Amino acid sequence: MIADVSRRCFLKSTAAGVVSAGALAALAERLAAMSPAPALGPKSKVRIGKIYLGHERPGWPSWQVDLQADVQRFEAQLARLRAGLADVEFVEGGVASNAAQVAAAKEKFQNVSGILAIHLTLGVGGQIQSLLELGLPVMLFSLPYSGHEWHTIASWQRQGKRIEALTTSRYEDVLAAIRPFRAIHRLKEARVLNVSTGPADAAYCQALKEKFGTEIRSLLLPDLQRACAAADRGEAMADMRRWIKEARKIVEPTREDILKSSVMYIAMRDLLAQHGAVAITMNCLGMGLIDRGLGYPCLGFARFNDMGLGGVCEADLKSTMTHLIFSYLVGKPGFVTDPVLDEASSTIIHAHCVAATQMLGPGTPASPYQLRCHLEDGRGVSLMVKLPIKRKVTMARLLGTDKMLFSTGDAVDSPFVERGCRTKLTVKVENIEKFLENWSSGLHRVIFYGDHRRDVQRYCRFAQIRLIREGTDDPQKVDGLDWIPHVHA
Repeated sequence: MIADVSRRCFLKSTAAGVVSAGALAALAERLAAMSPAPALGPKSKVRIGKIYLGHERPGWPSWQVDLQADVQRFEAQLARLRAGLADVEFVEGGVASNAAQVAAAKEKFQNVSGILAIHLTLGVGGQIQSLLELGLPVMLFSLPYSGHEWHTIASWQRQGKRIEALTTSRYEDVLAAIRPFRAIHRLKEARVLNVSTGPADAAYCQALKEKFGTEIRSLLLPDLQRACAAADRGEAMADMRRWIKEARKIVEPTREDILKSSVMYIAMRDLLAQHGAVAITMNCLGMGLIDRGLGYPCLGFARFNDMGLGGVCEADLKSTMTHLIFSYLVGKPGFVTDPVLDEASSTIIHAHCVAATQMLGPGTPASPYQLRCHLEDGRGVSLMVKLPIKRKVTMARLLGTDKMLFSTGDAVDSPFVERGCRTKLTVKVENIEKFLENWSSGLHRVIFYGDHRRDVQRYCRFAQIRLIREGTDDPQKVDGLDWIPHVHA
């Protein structure tokens, strides 16, 4: 009821700007006749090598094994999981019981993002070693009673080999097994737009390209202004009405404010399509957008994050890359935050004026939100989102190209208070004093719903990224962290 009253009051106060019913009908016809929105996001299949490892007379799990029957059983399970594998192309390596069969499979695996090695029997250590010689990530998928090679994995890892094992009785865990491969592949084809008053750091962009394959393309204020001038006003009006309709409450923003933000969204969407990009990060406050008659990008960023793309504040490429890694790895958007610590309750309050409304992933129920002004300057439009609580969350930040800060906690509150950035999530953590004593590498962290420890461990091993667990590890002993003593993202 409160939301309805607020919306009615808002519409009444801006009645002079509301078009007539006839004009609305004309607009609806126009929108229906328009070409569909540009296709954004991943296009290609994730190529994964697949090989079965086993012997006919292995001794374990039995003196005699029907390898073809086991393969058929596994293939039937993969068929059942086809929806979760829709973007995957398996490169078939067949069944490998000897060195020649492994060699033949390796010839086929030259252009894959990783190898799914399905463990069938004991005695396949030589085959595993041969696969590792390719230098590709190898995921050993081992059902119970397959064999004992799982106990060699830690030894291979100590040698720096890119191998992980997933030991499980659930066939559906294949979907988890291939997640790191998906992230590796998608990052290679990803392009990010960095919009600011000057180009992004060329050395860092080159390092990202060499490490992940991700291209950073710099755009300047005039590029953004031209895109806003060219943005279709009909689409922007439709987007504005959707925000107004779905908001629980509208506080400071006027109809004109919301329309400017929707124009910015259409402009950014068109830039993503024009450049074949999947994410955009912008120096939002530093370019004087409001003074130039433009809207803030906050609403558009929320749209992109809800769609499985990326919209990140402050031209923060480290947080943008973190967002992309997790979105490809676990299918959930990031909430880039300015954290504050509360030792009294052992919590970290994560706050920012941009948050997705579907933090549990695209297609999930949207969280309720209010339309507010940006808190730091009282201008433009941003979202105050009531985020889900009583759930596990993950906090992370990629540093450079070879380190990642990581921790987990419990979301216990999403307070609506008039201090700090608009959207807030209170996360209870262990060892809060360790976070305070060892905080490094800038302010920003990125929150993702779920406890993603195993997924992150697997991905970081394959991508050769050192994982630093905040609140547990001692980052004071880690070279290459940022200890600059001033507030920066």
